[in-house]
Formats: sequence, structure tokens, C-alpha cells
Amino acid sequence: MRSLRTSLRGLVVVLLVVIAVPCSASAAARQDRAEMAILKAMNTARAQHGLPALRVNRALARAADAHSAAMLRSGAFTHGSVNARLRRYTRARSVGETLAWLTRCDSRKVVAMWLQSAAHRKIMLAPRFHAVGVGRKASPSRCMVTADFAG
Repeated sequence: MRSLRTSLRGLVVVLLVVIAVPCSASAAARQDRAEMAILKAMNTARAQHGLPALRVNRALARAADAHSAAMLRSGAFTHGSVNARLRRYTRARSVGETLAWLTRCDSRKVVAMWLQSAAHRKIMLAPRFHAVGVGRKASPSRCMVTADFAG
């Protein structure tokens, strides 16, 4: 009876750890080469306007990655409830988001589109933002990019 109790306790502990600790793939949210190219292009634009570079924030990268994946999956191109969604990933005072939908992922085109849009330009060049996460998901016919900002 004691060994059964001990085994059950061990199983409960293992289950709690599995439930409480996210899988390493979602926890890491490492920026891939294309996402880093987008970040580099954003920081080049910010430098041209005398602004400091944005730093990658892993929590924001997870948020951006999840949102891009959801948009690609559903085919819906929308910010949705940005504030509510990002509050699950950060406690920063200020948050913002930019989105892009292209047929092919091209970091320069993404950032050029954002700079040509007054609303997106305002977010990308906001001095209050110092952290960002970029998420890019692609299919053969489309590329969804989300950049989530915090400051």
C-alpha cells in the first residue's frame, strides 16, 4: 500500500511539472533568420530617426508568433484584442502591434509597408517602445508577420 501511495505521489508531481512548465519550443520562441532581418530593418529605421534599437523580448516573441500562426490558420487578418492578448505576455505600461500580410516573406518590404502607413509608422518609431517580439508564419501563398512592442 505504501509503495502505491509513493508511486501515486510521484505521478502527481510529474503531472504538475508537465502542466506548469511550458514545452521548450513555445518557451524559447527564438527569432528565426527572417524575423531577425525584420528586427534589423526596424532598428535601421529607428536609428535613422535618432531612436534606440529595440531589444528582442522572448515573451513578446511568443505572443507575436502565436498571433501570426492564428492568423495564418484562420485566414483572418486582424489585431483582435491587442491589449488583452499582450497583457498575458507582459506587464509593460505600454504595448503596441504592427501586422503585415504578404504573398512572400521579405523583411525589407514588411518594414517599408509599416513605414508608409501612418499608424504603423507611429508604433514602430515610438520612443516609448524598447522591446519587441517578431513572429512570422508562412504558407506557400502567404506570409503573416506580427511585431508586438512594449515599453
